[in-house]
Amino acid sequence: MRNWLFITLILAGFTASAQTHKGFVETGNAKKSLQIAQRLVSVHQYELAKKQLEYTIKIKDDFAVAYRELGIVLLELQDYEGAIKAYEKSFELDKKLSRAAFYECGEAYFRMNQPEKAKEYYEKFKSYNIHNYANKQKESGLEFTYEQLLEERLENCEYIANIDSSLMLPAPINLGPSINSDKDEYLPTITNDGTQLVYTRQIEQHNEDVMISQFINGSWSKSKPFGKAINTKNSEGMAKFETHGKSFYFAGCMRKDTEGGCDIYHALLQNGDVSKVERVEGMLNSAFWDSQPSITCDGRYMFFSSSREGGMGGVDLYMSEMQTNGEWGIPVNLGPQINTPGDEEAPFISTDGSTLYFSSNGHKGQGEGDLFLSRRTGQSWSKPQNLGYPINTPAKELGFYVQGDGKTAYLASARGSGEGGLDIYTFELPEDLRPNPTVHLEGFVKDIETNQPLECDVIISRKDEKWLVRSDASGWFFLCLPGNKGYAIQATHQGYKYYINSVFLATQENIKPIQQEVLLEPIPQAVVKEKVEVKQKHIQFFFDFDSFELNNNARQELDNLIAFLKSDNSWSVEVVGYADSKGNADYNKKLSQKRAAAIVDFLKKEGIEINLIRNEGRGSVSSDNSKDMQFRRVDVVLTK
Repeated sequence: MRNWLFITLILAGFTASAQTHKGFVETGNAKKSLQIAQRLVSVHQYELAKKQLEYTIKIKDDFAVAYRELGIVLLELQDYEGAIKAYEKSFELDKKLSRAAFYECGEAYFRMNQPEKAKEYYEKFKSYNIHNYANKQKESGLEFTYEQLLEERLENCEYIANIDSSLMLPAPINLGPSINSDKDEYLPTITNDGTQLVYTRQIEQHNEDVMISQFINGSWSKSKPFGKAINTKNSEGMAKFETHGKSFYFAGCMRKDTEGGCDIYHALLQNGDVSKVERVEGMLNSAFWDSQPSITCDGRYMFFSSSREGGMGGVDLYMSEMQTNGEWGIPVNLGPQINTPGDEEAPFISTDGSTLYFSSNGHKGQGEGDLFLSRRTGQSWSKPQNLGYPINTPAKELGFYVQGDGKTAYLASARGSGEGGLDIYTFELPEDLRPNPTVHLEGFVKDIETNQPLECDVIISRKDEKWLVRSDASGWFFLCLPGNKGYAIQATHQGYKYYINSVFLATQENIKPIQQEVLLEPIPQAVVKEKVEVKQKHIQFFFDFDSFELNNNARQELDNLIAFLKSDNSWSVEVVGYADSKGNADYNKKLSQKRAAAIVDFLKKEGIEINLIRNEGRGSVSSDNSKDMQFRRVDVVLTK
């Protein structure tokens, strides 16, 4: 009790005297000044301790203990260069003062990405264990801790030394003080329109909050807590938006309905505000720590971190599947290819549904936790790939997110170049580390005559692949699809004619979803002879470059078209062939004719009458190959 009282009095004295003595307690005695600094260190007042130690050294410039203590403080403050100078000065003055200080000096070099110098001091720490040190008894526990970490650090140094420096990328950019602070910020998630950033901030040791910032006029606004609907006096965080941005999942801790220390919750959004928060239903949460959720674009699979029993050790990554009753199924451990005896955390499943990014200190890397990716083929995951330097550093990286364009990435890192602790950074993800190209398709099913929304099943298909979604009461549906491909869209609703259309969806070059209207035509209850209305449908068939061969996707869509025309033979059929802007006009004219002929021949063999054939030899002149692909096609125009 007397020690804490003394600290209180000292701090009170510091407050009173700081205005005149530039932030330290003036004693005139180096030993007393050191004691004040050490007590400040014990309550984590590192900035004050630094000033007090600098004052101590001015009184006695050969005071080895003060330099050693200053090294500790500067290491905590991430002033690694200053820490090295302090440690090395203490070694110069008294080489046998502290064995632990050699490990700490190695840490400072390690954080500055100087693995050879770091290794030199780690090896000194390792080899000097037989010597007697002044602080040997006092620091025995500290030495034991460092001995447990030593082999991993030496492996880290070896890994860093072997990194191919010729492949270095531009360093990630810190998002600045509007987002980051001297506290830890981590687990970023961005709405795919790029307008909102949500992340976690460590407010106090046992209190984390979800923060939000708006992207306005080219910069991020000063972040603020998301609000009382999400944040409480306990910890909340690790939020991840669903791809469509209408809701997000987050971890909530020590709530009335929390089963374990932390559970996963779902927050619905309406006009940017939280309209409903509920703990997810089913078998996903456990009596242990469950956190850091990330959900696939189709809402079918949830990836998350958990400390539950039966894992590989430490924190592991799990996956749970949504059941037909709307509840989450029993989670499955991702297995030894992903999980290790160490900690695997902060999973992010990209919009392609098969590229997983996560943080790990169990796989070989540079430091306290590196970012990795693994790609899923069938039920198997590939060997995790380290994202490399400078995405990863010797410091901790925790949390990763890629926007819908597949290249704009965000991460959290304690690399020491920011505002303090873990900060949030952004960078352009190299091509070989990007997820598979995708398109975000936002659809609206409506009555073509009244414009009223319709709730119905929608089938999106190509070749042997098929996606089934259902529009909601507002007619809205959303899904992610492989980009640069043609698709057939079909929809059925009682009282409406069968809908079929074809579209080409180029890979997104921006972060906004592609919008598609699905307009259903009511089946007339009686024929109205007084009004004759011309109706038209367009179905598109896409071809490979310089080809008029029908691929499997085109044949499947033609089968759908034939079934439609046989069910209603009142449509007239016009076939229009196109070619892109590559090559001369004569060649393109012939190529477009051959493409049209391939469609005509296929339809005629099935007894479909063709009313008109037209050909356009050139598409829109464009240097953009992805846009040219839209003109390697045949349009079938149905009219009645």
